[in-house]
Amino acid sequence: MKFTRILPVLTLAAGVSLLALAAACGGDKKEQEQASTAAPAAADTATPTATATATATSTPTPTPTPFSGKVGKLQIPSLKVDSPIEELGLTKDNYMDTPKNTNTHVGWYSIWDRPGWGGNAVFSAHIYYHSIPAPFQKLSSLKVGDEVDVVMEDGTKYTYQVITKNRYHRDNFPTGEVIWPPNRNGKEWITLITCGGELDSTGQEYVSRDVVVAERVAKVN
Repeated sequence: MKFTRILPVLTLAAGVSLLALAAACGGDKKEQEQASTAAPAAADTATPTATATATATSTPTPTPTPFSGKVGKLQIPSLKVDSPIEELGLTKDNYMDTPKNTNTHVGWYSIWDRPGWGGNAVFSAHIYYHSIPAPFQKLSSLKVGDEVDVVMEDGTKYTYQVITKNRYHRDNFPTGEVIWPPNRNGKEWITLITCGGELDSTGQEYVSRDVVVAERVAKVN
């Protein structure tokens, strides 16, 4: 299973990130000067009055910081998948790498978004390797609404439900849109990628890639 080169997409994404950072750190110079020289508010010179009794206010409950440790495993209950995670990056040729524990592990691209942090965490796994079934053997059979769970090393579980599944020809795989989906609209997603379709003329590689996207939901126990 060999994925599309990612270097041009990474370069584009980095440019967008730098542009966004520059915009956030910038601002209108005149507006900043006006803010720094603005006159004190009228309340600073108002005639003192009797001190009122302070009204108690409730302190907002802080949002817990998501777990920043390792991703433990990925579970797909309907497919009986309960696989440990192998962290992945890019190959020396700038292709998306694939799991070395070919028949047992699901790969998580730790170079991109982390589960639980509101982004789009990307995973991949084989369907077969040396004719032995692998974790994503039946990924294409998932249906909208099916559950996918990501379990962190500390036992924290994030639950997602399938919202889309698509098959792309390997020569037209939309790498950038899959990793940084423009239609995510602030939702937390996970994206699962594997091979699909028919074998090519070499009999060694699949001609398509299956992509399943799931959105995080609140788990009701």
